[in-house]
Amino acid sequence: MTVSVLLEGTLKEGEKDNFTGICTEAFKVTRAYDGCQGIDLTYNTENPNNWVFTEVWDSKEHYDKYLQFRTDDGTLDAVTALCEAAPSIRIFDIIKT
Repeated sequence: MTVSVLLEGTLKEGEKDNFTGICTEAFKVTRAYDGCQGIDLTYNTENPNNWVFTEVWDSKEHYDKYLQFRTDDGTLDAVTALCEAAPSIRIFDIIKT
């Protein structure tokens, strides 16, 4: 089943440009990864250090494999180091209506 993934965090002060640069490069690989239908980075208009990745994957299994890849290659640690706390990850089934 297709899933929507919401990854959310809050950056340390002054890290927004660095974070955006990391995402710009990393998303090139993400978009080509097996099962990825799309990924976007958005910043909260009320708190510009608060960010959300909105992702769509063919299945939770595809996303789990990708998350392991990003854990193993160090990207997850690099992102977490720029944040006030570890990002939250929520996975939702997409229901056609």
